Amino acid sequence: MNKRNIMKQIGHRLLSLCIVGLLCVPVNIYALGHIKLSESKGIYTLQATQMSMRQIFNYVETNSKYIFAYDKNVNNRLEETVSISVKGKNTPQIVRELCQKTGLNYRISGHQIILSNRTAKTQQGNPSKSVKKVTGVITDATGEPLAGATIVMKGDNTKGTVSAIDGSFSLEVPEGAEIIVSYIGFDSQVLQVDKRTNFSITLNEDSNMLNELVVIGYGQVKKKDLTGSVTAINRDDINKGVQSTAQEALLGKMAGVNVVSASGAPGSASTIRIRSGASLSASNDPLIVIDGVPVDNSSIEGGGNILGGINPNDIETFTVLKDASATAIYGSRASNGVIVITTKKGTDSGVKLNYNGNVSVGTIAKRLDPLTADEFRAYVPTVTGVPSNVVFGKENTDWQDEIYRTAIGTEHNVSASGNLMKSAPYRVSLGYTTQQGIIKTNSYNRYTFDGSISPTFFDKHLSVNVNLKASAENDRKVDHSVVNNALRYDPTRPVKTGSSTASTDPGLGYYIWMNGTSPMAIQTDNPVAQLELQKICNKVNRTIGNATVSYQVHGLEDLRLNLNLGFDLLRSKYTKEVPDLAGTMYTSNMKDGTGLNYNGIQKKRNTLIDLYANYQHEFAGKHNFNAMAGYGWQHFWRKYNDTTLSPKGKELFSPTHFESEYYLLSLYGRLNYTYDDKYMVTATLRADASSRFAKDNRWGYFPSVALAWRLTEEKFLKDNRILSNLKLRLSYGLTGQQDILNDYPYMTTFTVSYPESSYLFGDKWYKTLRPNAYDNDIKWETTSTWNFGLDYGFLGNRIYGTLDFYTRRTKDLLNTINVISGTNFSSVLTTNIGEMENKGVEFSINAQPIRTEDFTWDMGFNYTWNTSKITKLNTIDSESNFVQTGAISGTGKYVQVFMVNKRPYTFYLAKQAYDKNGKPLAGKYIQEDGSVSTKETRCATNKSALPKAYIGFNTHFVYKNWYLGMNAHGAFGAYVYNYIKADQYLQSVYSDQGNFSNILPSTRDLGFDTQQLYTDYFLESADFLRMDNITLGYTFKNLWNAKSDLRLAFAVQNVFTITGYSGISPELSTGIDRDVYPSPRTFSISANLNF
Repeated sequence: MNKRNIMKQIGHRLLSLCIVGLLCVPVNIYALGHIKLSESKGIYTLQATQMSMRQIFNYVETNSKYIFAYDKNVNNRLEETVSISVKGKNTPQIVRELCQKTGLNYRISGHQIILSNRTAKTQQGNPSKSVKKVTGVITDATGEPLAGATIVMKGDNTKGTVSAIDGSFSLEVPEGAEIIVSYIGFDSQVLQVDKRTNFSITLNEDSNMLNELVVIGYGQVKKKDLTGSVTAINRDDINKGVQSTAQEALLGKMAGVNVVSASGAPGSASTIRIRSGASLSASNDPLIVIDGVPVDNSSIEGGGNILGGINPNDIETFTVLKDASATAIYGSRASNGVIVITTKKGTDSGVKLNYNGNVSVGTIAKRLDPLTADEFRAYVPTVTGVPSNVVFGKENTDWQDEIYRTAIGTEHNVSASGNLMKSAPYRVSLGYTTQQGIIKTNSYNRYTFDGSISPTFFDKHLSVNVNLKASAENDRKVDHSVVNNALRYDPTRPVKTGSSTASTDPGLGYYIWMNGTSPMAIQTDNPVAQLELQKICNKVNRTIGNATVSYQVHGLEDLRLNLNLGFDLLRSKYTKEVPDLAGTMYTSNMKDGTGLNYNGIQKKRNTLIDLYANYQHEFAGKHNFNAMAGYGWQHFWRKYNDTTLSPKGKELFSPTHFESEYYLLSLYGRLNYTYDDKYMVTATLRADASSRFAKDNRWGYFPSVALAWRLTEEKFLKDNRILSNLKLRLSYGLTGQQDILNDYPYMTTFTVSYPESSYLFGDKWYKTLRPNAYDNDIKWETTSTWNFGLDYGFLGNRIYGTLDFYTRRTKDLLNTINVISGTNFSSVLTTNIGEMENKGVEFSINAQPIRTEDFTWDMGFNYTWNTSKITKLNTIDSESNFVQTGAISGTGKYVQVFMVNKRPYTFYLAKQAYDKNGKPLAGKYIQEDGSVSTKETRCATNKSALPKAYIGFNTHFVYKNWYLGMNAHGAFGAYVYNYIKADQYLQSVYSDQGNFSNILPSTRDLGFDTQQLYTDYFLESADFLRMDNITLGYTFKNLWNAKSDLRLAFAVQNVFTITGYSGISPELSTGIDRDVYPSPRTFSISANLNF
């Protein structure tokens, strides 16, 4: 067979597909003529009358996943006209019948069907051998019969048949022949016909699942060859349900990955933790790599979302690297794990267009109800200390009704993909999202663009891949304190005063508390005035792009040279405008009654160069080597400016200017060796030099090694019908942390003071500069990780999953210690002093309990157990040496600590005393000796804000064109400090100035007269199980052709939560419930059109 001619024919076919897609639909309509084809799940009904073989093959090719290639001597045969009528058969079966009519041979290789003339031997058979009748039954791994399986004689496709509805078949072939048994979605089998003529054949599910390529650092590897702990989800999992942010795609989907939304506001960021993080004072965020570009994870002015500019509809796969074997290739930035995001690219097929849009309605899922106005009027006079002559307002205001609303959102995404000039796959997409928040005035808009083109040259030896992503986010924010203020504000007061001089009155017509003719100095803000008089906006523009060039060396095809040039540009503008006389300004540290016009502009630029080589070679059919070595350079630059003016343009504070940069230089390499598809070794080494450290500590070295053994490739398991995959993995390695406090921690630096520390000269306030303490010996945080895991699969991988055990130890943790105050004017110093231990178990299982032609049921479950313990924190470790964290209201008030032999974010509270009926005794606490006293003795509890275990569950049902999917997740073992309740007490309902504050019925019933902030009574279990999403959809197939379809779906997000927590939501990354924006319950209708 002429290989060059075959490749030429493939090229012609691809070009013809592109031209057909680009011209117009009428061409296809005209081509129908006397041919009709319909498809359902890969099963076709074909009717053709007096059509040439070439026309039929071209039409089948256009409407299926197969590409036809022709030997040079079959062209004349393709012009022969035939008539054919087949029903309920797949593409190979149709091709077999066509070949029987014309005497052609065919061979299937992947998605390529190669046609050739039949040789004389093939046509005549071998008369010297007797013909035998072969019978058998074909089933899947569960014993279910497979109807429609193809059975053909190897070397003669004219001798074949298909299995009946009970899986049985009968076929006559020469003695000694081989038969091939195949079925779509299953691995084929080749059987020898000798003395045995009756077969019981079990086909296993297509092993392509194990042959899937998984994206790892600087390359790809087959899933079956992975030696590290790596989890990937593809676009099929991502697209189930309505998701407006990229983080939502990870929620509950992977063991070891915990995603917590920081806020229910649209477009808000989420906290992502892989194996709970590895640091205390430095960053615990994972490294995020988008199409080969590691993005800057540092905070965005105004609280922007790091992944906010990535449209979930553009994502092809999420790959999470968890253990050191997988992450060490990223070295100093990988101690908290790595998330590799690959976006969708163009394909070799014709032009494809897609529209995906939805309309959503959001409502508050849960709210707390304080006393009504009537209840408030009746209760307040009974509180001790409240004067008997207090005067209430005449209104009945539900302040929560005043701030919450039904939120409307829409999303529109369009994309086009195809292939230019046969060798340049491309894809472009545009997205627009607009979403109201459930709190009035809050809104979010996002525009996204994603484009890629991947041309190849010189017979695909040279490939270029260009990616560009751009986004513009416009966010009208709200001050989250409005949530608590709506609970606290006097329900007997009106929203507005109705004054005719509102424009010149304090509060600008909104009700505020007055002391005579002057506003009260300390008061709860009118929540509606907060929303309508404060304008807080955040605009973020981001562009991420890269160009990669890969050259497969001519004459040395096993060697590939790669160059990656990338950038990440970000500009954000955060503004806050408050008019003069707004009530909210009377509680600030500024001059009473002045407004505010604040502008903060942040710019970031991250550029990178990666140059690396890959070499892959197989020796003697069993030894496979894959080596990679490279060099990397990155530059990070940040700049920040702000101004604080009055509404009339007067400078209230001197401007702030900040500019900083650092560099990262890297050398890295990796070696993968596989023997006989059974035994695998991976060794990795990366050396990073960071300008964030002094010269003597600048370089960090991060090695790893991993071993894997595929037991199912051994002879004693290879023929096992139950166990289809079993692989053991063991790895050890080091990773680092250089995302520390600032870019120059080893040098003398100065900090610009906060407005509260400004000095007044004349009529202008000036900020001050103070020197920071520094440590010129500061160095990397280093994390070592042991990981033992196994991958398993049963019944042809209809049941599969992973199990991992890991231990991580981080040394040289950054911690703040006490030092003698000197010229630095500081008595504390941040240095490498701490150590922490982290261990856990991860388990995942996926199954397909039912799989028939019309109905499938898939389900997945994952479980993670994790515990962390601080093992060293100071030069002298004791219970008195701890670090305060978990700040609440007021200076110096905190409820959490870092302490040796305790979990991070352990709560530090007094132990509440109770009476014999279980009622808490106000102001009474249990001491260390067990006695009860009024002394508020605080100590470290055994309760932390970090969950000990979390789970994820998903299940999907497909019946013909119907789809039903559900996703849930939960967390257990964490605790939440309910500050909303702790901040309320009976005497808070009335102040000496004469203003009122509302309380919850639970506060009234509790009976604490005075504030009890530090009692563990307000510490509650945060265990919960949440149904995140339910989606019901229907797909209309074959709208214009076999590749056009429309999917309509109805979805509910945040369906329900099962929890014992008394607040709005138990799922809080900080473990402190204060001013938290509630998550909405969202109902949406979506449409997805492909053509």
